[in-house]
Amino acid sequence: MFNYEEEQIKKLIEFIKFYDYTQLVKILFEFSKEIKSLSIFSNADFLIPVPMYKKDIRKRGYNQSAIIAKTLSKITKIPVHYDCLNKTKQTKKQVGLNYEKRTKNLSKAFEVNKKCLNKKYSVVLVDDVFTTGSTLNECAKTLLKNGIESNFFTLATTPFKA
Repeated sequence: MFNYEEEQIKKLIEFIKFYDYTQLVKILFEFSKEIKSLSIFSNADFLIPVPMYKKDIRKRGYNQSAIIAKTLSKITKIPVHYDCLNKTKQTKKQVGLNYEKRTKNLSKAFEVNKKCLNKKYSVVLVDDVFTTGSTLNECAKTLLKNGIESNFFTLATTPFKA
């Protein structure tokens, strides 16, 4: 939706992610028409927030991707499946890591919940920021190994620099 290099967007996400200003996610309602028109939602069975490791959720108190997914669900009327994908390994923070280190850091960190196994779903993964794509890519690979196709939605993206 937004360019992460814009200072206001960076602050917005920082407040959502680290300071429990989760009500700021409601900004998405201002873009309801545009969100509903995105083709990624047209055949989605449900939304899946990028999961956090349980210990990290307890420490922060919430998963910002789950809050974004819940808001998107209200806009698109697509249900959220909160426990289809689990993060089973605690990993280092991704901030400051390059693509290669991010990918290695997240390798085999996710698994599909048994109740979603062998289902032919089409889903939209939801996260806060797309930087290198390593998190969403690892989630998508894990889902695809289990027959679940995915697209993704993020609040912001860091523009690609060649």
